[in-house]
Amino acid sequence: MRFKKNIIFLVLMLFLLAEIVYFSNQKNIVRVVDNVKISFTHSPRFLDTILVNKLLTQNFTGKSVQLKESLDLNMLEKKLNQIPEIQNAELFVLPKGQLSVSITERIPTFKINSIPSFYADASGVTFPFVKVENNQLPVFEADTIDASIINAAIIIERLKTDTFIKSELKTLYLEGDSYHLKLKSYPFEIVLGNENALNEKIEKLKVFCAFQNIQDSLINYKKINLTYTNQVVATTL
Repeated sequence: MRFKKNIIFLVLMLFLLAEIVYFSNQKNIVRVVDNVKISFTHSPRFLDTILVNKLLTQNFTGKSVQLKESLDLNMLEKKLNQIPEIQNAELFVLPKGQLSVSITERIPTFKINSIPSFYADASGVTFPFVKVENNQLPVFEADTIDASIINAAIIIERLKTDTFIKSELKTLYLEGDSYHLKLKSYPFEIVLGNENALNEKIEKLKVFCAFQNIQDSLINYKKINLTYTNQVVATTL
């Protein structure tokens, strides 16, 4: 009889211990979520600390995260890095137990004018378009989001290495296998072709624009073609 009482007592104690551990774990999880330091490597355009903290809170409730001491930082980093606007997320636990989150947002370098619209960064990685203030990005006209976005990103980045073109670039679009562009201060369409001899094409374009600034006879041209070697072909059609 006494043996049975000991067994019952042991079972009750184990049950009580399990209850204590469970509630302790839940308390630890809540404490970690409430004790998060979120920082951005540059001023954020699309995210904020409230949104990031909300995403973290949702993932803390998952079965793969139980205790602060066994926090699966790799899982949380993976979750954050799946957000299109985030280029890189790094998580680590500070000595006092505070969770530190460092976020690097993607920097949009041009807008893709498709349906729906997207941003793209310098590597051609796309993410949803959201209107932001002081957004003077060049626009790439495209019917679909495909591999041409990467090529467009390469060309735009190379064009932007020239100060004049960077300030003037308004639109880039693909017509067949040939890239075309438009500038902010000049009415003509520019046939760029492919990325071959791009530096030479930029110099020819700058010379033509400089001549148009001082020659009234050049203002009626509708299209200029930079694809010919050592010359610019201008047409009024």
